[in-house]
Amino acid sequence: MAITIPILRMFDYEKAIEFYVGWLEFKIDWEDKKENTPIYMQISKGEIILNLSEHHGDSTPGSRVFIRKFDKIQEFHKMLLDKKYKFNRPGIETAFWNPEALVTEVIDPFGNRLTFTDK
Repeated sequence: MAITIPILRMFDYEKAIEFYVGWLEFKIDWEDKKENTPIYMQISKGEIILNLSEHHGDSTPGSRVFIRKFDKIQEFHKMLLDKKYKFNRPGIETAFWNPEALVTEVIDPFGNRLTFTDK
């Protein structure tokens, strides 16, 4: 089966690291950081893989990634709130499409949305 890896637009490397690595606890898999060129990198958290790019044509700000079957979503949500990240305080709610599913959504510093659900 093929693997899909979303590419999300970013504008500021330090803000991206603060959000994705510091707050969401993704890890950096690799980076392409040549001098005086846009940065392109891959991050991951378990089975979730994202590419982040400063390249103008790679993606559009305000994209959305839907992440299904995210285990321990309530613990993850609590961890996010406990970190007191001043730019984002996500809620957790029942999904409108499934009354047994929980959803939490975060918005990165570049307007991209990550929607996590346990179902």
